[in-house]
Amino acid sequence: MDGADTLGEPVTLERIRFTIVTAVGLALLATGLLALVPEHREANDVFEAARQTRDARAQAAASADSLTAAEKDAARLEVERRIAARNVSPDDVTAIGDVPDELVRLPPRAPLSDETLQADTPRPTLLPRPIAIDGGRIAIRQGVITLPGLEVLDLRERCGEEPRSWPCGVRSRTELRRYLRGRSIRCEEVPREFGLRREEITTTCTVGGEDIGQWVVENGWARASPDGPYTQVEAEAQAGRRGIWR
Repeated sequence: MDGADTLGEPVTLERIRFTIVTAVGLALLATGLLALVPEHREANDVFEAARQTRDARAQAAASADSLTAAEKDAARLEVERRIAARNVSPDDVTAIGDVPDELVRLPPRAPLSDETLQADTPRPTLLPRPIAIDGGRIAIRQGVITLPGLEVLDLRERCGEEPRSWPCGVRSRTELRRYLRGRSIRCEEVPREFGLRREEITTTCTVGGEDIGQWVVENGWARASPDGPYTQVEAEAQAGRRGIWR
C-alpha cells in the first residue's frame, strides 16, 4: 500500500532517518572489527615467537647435557673468545650448559689515565713570568722555588778585596733575571695551583731545556753544594774565572 509499511503503519521522515543512521552505524562497527583483526594476529605472532624462543633455549640447555668433555671445553674456549671480542650474548652462555662463572668474568681493564697522578700529586708544570729573588730562588706570584744543589749568595755579600770589592750577591740576582728574561720555566715537582698562596718548594727547573741551577753554578753566580750534582761544574767555573771566581 502507498505511504505505509508492511505492518500498515505510515512511513514517516523520522523512520527513514532512523533507518539510515542505523545502517551507517552498523557499517562503521563492521569496519572497526575488521581493523582489529591484523592487530590480533600480530599479537599472536609475538606470543608465538616468544614461545618458540623459550623452546629453543630449553632444547639448547637439554642438548648441552649430552655434550662430551671435549665439546664442552671447545664451547668454553669459544665463549672466552667471544668475551674477549665483546661479542657474547646470553644465548651463548645458555647453549654451553654448566660453564663456571670464573670463565665468563672479564678482568678489570687498565685505567684510562695514570692512577699515580692524582689531583694533589706534584707533576712537571710550566710556570709563567718567573722573577729571580736572588741567585738561587725564583718567585712565581706568591710562591717561591728554591733550586737544589746550590749555596746561594746573600744579597749583601761582596766579593774581592777592598777597595776593589764588588756586590756579587746583587750581581748574581741581576744575572739570573737577565738569563730568565721573563720566559716560562718548567719545574719537575709543583703542587696544583702553585703561586696562588704563600708557599715555598725545592725543585729543579729548566728554561729552554737547560737546567737553571747548573747555569747559575756554571757561570759563577752561586757555589755548588758539597754533596750536590754541580761540584764538577763549579770546578770548571773556577778554572774559567767566571762570576765570583774572577
